[in-house]
Amino acid sequence: MLSLANVSAAQAENYYEKDDYYTQGDPDLQSDSQWQGNGAEKLGLKGAVDKAIFQQLLHGQTPEGKSLHSKAINPENHRAATDYTFSAPKSVSIAALIQKDKRVIQAHDEAVKTALQVLENRYAQTRVRRGPGLREKVATGNILAATFRHETSREQDPQLHTHCVVINATQMEGGKWQSLSNEEVLNNQKLLGEIYQNELAVQLRKSGYEIEPNGSGQFEFKNYEQPLLDLFSTRTQQIEQYIERWEDSIKEVGGKPLNATQKKQATLATRLRKKSVPREVLLDGWHRAISAGEVTLPAPPEAAENEPTSQAQTAAIEGVNHASERESVFKVERAERFALEHHLGEQSFAELQTAMTDAGLLPAKNRYTTQTAIERELDTIAIMKSGQGKEIVIADDTKVWQLLRQELSLTEGQRQAIETTATTTDQFIAWQGVAGAGKTYSLKLVAQLAREQGYEVSGYAPSV
Repeated sequence: MLSLANVSAAQAENYYEKDDYYTQGDPDLQSDSQWQGNGAEKLGLKGAVDKAIFQQLLHGQTPEGKSLHSKAINPENHRAATDYTFSAPKSVSIAALIQKDKRVIQAHDEAVKTALQVLENRYAQTRVRRGPGLREKVATGNILAATFRHETSREQDPQLHTHCVVINATQMEGGKWQSLSNEEVLNNQKLLGEIYQNELAVQLRKSGYEIEPNGSGQFEFKNYEQPLLDLFSTRTQQIEQYIERWEDSIKEVGGKPLNATQKKQATLATRLRKKSVPREVLLDGWHRAISAGEVTLPAPPEAAENEPTSQAQTAAIEGVNHASERESVFKVERAERFALEHHLGEQSFAELQTAMTDAGLLPAKNRYTTQTAIERELDTIAIMKSGQGKEIVIADDTKVWQLLRQELSLTEGQRQAIETTATTTDQFIAWQGVAGAGKTYSLKLVAQLAREQGYEVSGYAPSV
């Protein structure tokens, strides 16, 4: 799972520095932190994260004290960074932290690295002024990130997760640093989360673990039963209970169910300050909880008997077919998300990308199409042209006028669509409109008009 939160410079000072959230309490934390991204390399930052340099970057300065921004910033409202947090499934956390399977932690680290690389390569952008009131997005291909692997939730449940704090700065070709635009990352948050889950599943299957997808591109280990997962899900239970109480109070006064923003508020409202507890104490407590809860802890596998066979080609074809079913030109992310959700852990993301190209993806400006889609469009055009002037009208102008004068709520566009359809001599006619534009209602009126003239009307829809 991937969650994210923007952080202002003021929050960085009050929360990240004073509360010392990322760097407190864990004697081994330096080995669990890493500089990542091409932007970090440009500043010569490698290995474990240095706290002082991290704080300096959060305040918009390079290690040498130079500004990372072209103009002065307001620490009260300036976005200092964005925290992208990749969290492992509960069963994975149990295997990594209670059963101490280092292979699982390594798989998690590699999965985070892959997702962060996709974020950097695809979505690292800045805005450049091209004239008065005109700003253009420019790809930069570099981010400046500090990653911190943590092992517990605020309630001390085992929770393997990594904070990827991406500084609000990216370097242009000429060496100038500018603010990092994160709109594309926000638009593709779910894809990045699914990439992480998929890479994690691939690596764990190679170690012999069996996975069970549970929807939306996520999974748990097979044989890790729900009572075991519930035993170490205090945080989730707290949030769910809080939301339940909140919704009950709203229902009493006739209010609506909580939306996504309100549920996020519930998460914040139940958040405790993170405490530092020695690892040996935590581990002892976790094992005591397992004994008291009378739950089964499956033994980790020794190793996979056979290397999992890649299903990248099948996944790519299905993803492309899905994306192109309703749209001739589409974003590649739509095809990728379908492939990852339906073939979770069956191929690496790199293999999927190669297979996408082999599946016939063709660039179309900032989107993609397929040769099949092009040929389908050409065939459609040819069919429509062949049917021009070949039919009699459904109804004459008088009949159409009599219908439309009764429908005072119709927009001008709806009226035009109905009139054109009813009076055309073409065999085919196409309507286009956004969701909610009234296409269905207008089409019902055309069908009504046709039935009044003695036509039999049938409706068809493409498969989903």
